[in-house]
Amino acid sequence: MSFTSIQIRYQTARSLPAPYAYFYTLTVRAAADKSLQIDLSITYPDRDDIDDDELIAEGYTRDDDFSWSGRLPKAWWQTMTDLVNKTQLVPSNEDTLGEDDDYWDITLETDNAGARQGRPKNADSWQYLVQELIQASYEAIGRERPFELTYLDFANQQGELEIRLTASFADRTVKVVQSQNRKESTKTQSWSALQHIMAEVYNHDYEDDEAQLKRPKRDGQWLNLGGEEWYDVSELPALLKLFRNL
Repeated sequence: MSFTSIQIRYQTARSLPAPYAYFYTLTVRAAADKSLQIDLSITYPDRDDIDDDELIAEGYTRDDDFSWSGRLPKAWWQTMTDLVNKTQLVPSNEDTLGEDDDYWDITLETDNAGARQGRPKNADSWQYLVQELIQASYEAIGRERPFELTYLDFANQQGELEIRLTASFADRTVKVVQSQNRKESTKTQSWSALQHIMAEVYNHDYEDDEAQLKRPKRDGQWLNLGGEEWYDVSELPALLKLFRNL
């Protein structure tokens, strides 16, 4: 069953204070070529009484409110269709929500079942996918770059190994480039594989004060997550296994 449009109104729980609280409205319409027309607006309320230094320390700015209208490619269509078909909606009543409950109101229109409205039982799945869609919209307008990581292995028995992974949320594509002994190979990974990779990569705490700010040239295994910092991951066997299997 294919969808024709999705409308979402979402707000974080009342117990979540500024600057973390936000609400958004999102409309997704399926085009004839299965690309998606996106209309997104995100607002971060109640920040007027927060100092700029505190906002910056938490990773925010005064200009985080965001709106965008544009297209995402048809790679998104199947993902959205699969989630719509797995979704059961229950009546949405804001008055019955507790302090720690997020507010959801979704209207789904499909090609043969009309419109249905309510709160999704699989709210976590919607939360995850919408966060990916928001990241895709940031990427589409150049506000953020595709996700990148670089892994260096100087202790590899076959010679120095470099792995560069680039993931585009806008296109839902994952490219992996491996370089070793002056030979380079390129392959793609599935989006579900990326989700596993990112979950493993961010399952560890990285100490910025122990990071190198220049590309390492000595023995060991190192990881760069798109910034200046190179982290020594030689004592993280799960990560080493992950990259050996890429």
